[in-house]
Amino acid sequence: MRNCLLPHLRREISEHGQSNGTKTINSLAVKAYLTDFKGSSSGRIDSHFVNVAIAQLKMFLFAGHDTTASALCYAYHFLWTNPETLEAIRAEHDAVFGSDPSQAATKIVENPQLLNQLSYTSSVIKETLRLFPPVGTIRQGQRNFFLTHPDTGVRYPTEGFMLFSCSLAEQRNEMFWSRPDDFLPERWVAKEGDPLHVRKNAFRPFELGPRNCIGQELVQLELRAILALTVRELDIQSAYPEDGPRVLGELAYQTLAPQEITSHPNHGMPVRVKVRS
Repeated sequence: MRNCLLPHLRREISEHGQSNGTKTINSLAVKAYLTDFKGSSSGRIDSHFVNVAIAQLKMFLFAGHDTTASALCYAYHFLWTNPETLEAIRAEHDAVFGSDPSQAATKIVENPQLLNQLSYTSSVIKETLRLFPPVGTIRQGQRNFFLTHPDTGVRYPTEGFMLFSCSLAEQRNEMFWSRPDDFLPERWVAKEGDPLHVRKNAFRPFELGPRNCIGQELVQLELRAILALTVRELDIQSAYPEDGPRVLGELAYQTLAPQEITSHPNHGMPVRVKVRS
């Protein structure tokens, strides 16, 4: 991957970070390098910059496709099993892009900012990620870092431990969420005081703080675009047998196969797809 990515970085450097007005991950990284670190345009690149840039690019490529695909599968599943939500998201897309679904792609290319108007679609995505986050994160404990119980004040040492943040368990915890196992996109627009109002810092599929997911804005943009281009033209029905096993009340429960890092829908989410008339 390094041999593949390095020529692209060299090209961006030789072009002084200019990409014909198009912003890419490469061009943004190189522009920062040239501006902030006085990078050279001679083709010679600081080795530290190369190592950091390629590490981040690999993270985008590795972590950004599998998890997004899994989240998309669950979004289709929840839309199909919640007809009122499916009707509402289609109505939002009609309002933003016009009633002809075939024109959505052209309108997005002409004005990508339209994707920022899909507030209900964003709520569907967040609720999907709340119920089935594709991956958790691990932090290495430190000698000077303690976990403090919020009620008792007892401090627990972390040195020698790997701390796993299980967002799946936290995001279904009734201490923090009203009706935690129900798919309710409306909770994301609920005002403070409403039982469905989302508590601060309770939503953690991307984790929080300085080491949160570097690609979280990208993945939510990708999901909005894909849903905008598909949900009005296709009926995508998850096809699990009704008498199949359920976990957390779901036929489409998550599984983690050996040697894999991210979770996936049970049996890869079998579906039936039909073009809508």
